[in-house]
Amino acid sequence: MKQVVYIANSEDKNIEVWNLHDNGSMNLIQKIVTDGNIQPIKIIQNKNLLYAGIFPNNKIVTYFIKNNGLLEKKHESSIPGKANYISFDENKKFLFCSSYHSNCISVSPLNQHGIPQDPIQIIHNIEGCHAAKINYKYNLLFVMALKEDAIYLYYLTNFGILKSTEQKILHTRKKSGPRHIAFHPNQDFIYTINELNGTIDTWKIYKKDNIIKIKNIQNINLLKNQILEHYWSSDIHLTSCGRFLYATDRLLNIISLFHINQNDNKIIFFKSYQTEEQPRSFHINTNDTYLIVAGEKSHTFIIYSISNRTGELKKLKTYNTSRQPVWILTHQLD
Repeated sequence: MKQVVYIANSEDKNIEVWNLHDNGSMNLIQKIVTDGNIQPIKIIQNKNLLYAGIFPNNKIVTYFIKNNGLLEKKHESSIPGKANYISFDENKKFLFCSSYHSNCISVSPLNQHGIPQDPIQIIHNIEGCHAAKINYKYNLLFVMALKEDAIYLYYLTNFGILKSTEQKILHTRKKSGPRHIAFHPNQDFIYTINELNGTIDTWKIYKKDNIIKIKNIQNINLLKNQILEHYWSSDIHLTSCGRFLYATDRLLNIISLFHINQNDNKIIFFKSYQTEEQPRSFHINTNDTYLIVAGEKSHTFIIYSISNRTGELKKLKTYNTSRQPVWILTHQLD
């Protein structure tokens, strides 16, 4: 299985492409320049397309992923505001782009070649709009409003228009700042990381009287038995097996490992690791064997192997990147 890793480096305005070998070693194979600072990147696997959010000339650049993983620029599309997060619906017909600085989320149709068209909807006044991700099972888009301590909920219609759910909004704790989100593989449980108070919320989706409901079932700190005054928590991901959850904090320079209870899907703190400086983004490869963390301030990334039994991380090697790596993705080639 051939895998590559894409790293978006904002200050140096480029995307690096690295080979990820089966033994965990890596080598740089391409550095493609972007005509602006880059932030989020996202891939549509079956179309071999990578999308990159570029600013200050706010746009989405679409790249074709070649058989060897190298990138080739295909198209540029304008978006309303600086991109902070990119995601897609299940059928890959619509692209969702949230803008923290413009406090909005936009919906752009994708044509038959996967190229984003002009937005058909822009929802404004979502303060600190951050991650926006759709739950495929319930056709429900979760939109983080970091500055409101809230998560907005929308149904996606067949025409790509978002409409509010009956519940409309989830409220997190005051001054928590919900930032990123991850779904359990069964899609019935959601985990959101709070940037400002260093906690993770666990939510359960269920149906009552044929109406979808969501309730909070847990709030847990990134560090065991420690509550600090300041946090700057960033990213959250689960292994595809649904047994392990990882989360990072940029102020503490840590990545924490949680075990997921197989009965109620709540998370249990297991261990915390010191990692690269300002770990803004990390990613887990397709078969849950490696986890890679990018240090936004150290201009490095570190690759860990993942224990299949306990989820524990073992540091393999640190690599230098271009300046300010802010987003990292792994990709399995056909």
